[in-house]
Amino acid sequence: MRPIRIMIADDHAVNRDGLKTILSEESDFEVVAIAKNGEEALKKMEDTAPDVILLDWKMPGLSGIQVMEQTREEMKDSCFLILSSHHDDLLALEALKKGATGFLLKDWETEDIIRAVRACARGIMIFPDYIAPTLRRSLVLKKEKAFPSLTDPEEEVLVYMAEEMKNKEIAETLYLSEGTIRNYISSIYKKLGVHKRSEAIALFKKRNVHS
Repeated sequence: MRPIRIMIADDHAVNRDGLKTILSEESDFEVVAIAKNGEEALKKMEDTAPDVILLDWKMPGLSGIQVMEQTREEMKDSCFLILSSHHDDLLALEALKKGATGFLLKDWETEDIIRAVRACARGIMIFPDYIAPTLRRSLVLKKEKAFPSLTDPEEEVLVYMAEEMKNKEIAETLYLSEGTIRNYISSIYKKLGVHKRSEAIALFKKRNVHS
């Protein structure tokens, strides 16, 4: 499988270089382009056709969201991650509603950023924890259902399972009990015709995997 091709656009050199260093250390990642503003991002995006595009929300000239809006139709095979230093739920929701696959905070731990890039490449939406669960759910459900037999809550639980979250973590994220999560998972197994967690995740990834 070829590596996930990544472009980084940020007007701060420290952020650009830091992200490049972090991501380049992963064997399945390839940083193919770096841009310092929105205009440069537009050109390099067209030249390199990256799989995952990380765009700083606030850049001179065109913002990350504006760049995404201008290129989303042409870059249908790419996914967009908006970067921000601000814990602003309205900004996060704006980015996600306008087509971003995820909204990342620059103070996230390295492993969370790496995980977000891999999830983005699989088409999994990435949310900051502070977005209300009901709003998170409404955004997830706007995406085309991979498994029509699953209810909306079941498919959301499956998404989190594929992100390697434990039952307790999923329960805390969705403000549900672990018992409820276990019931959802049992129903998921039955509907997908599988018997264990690894089989359900493998089936999910087969439908969503980066190729």
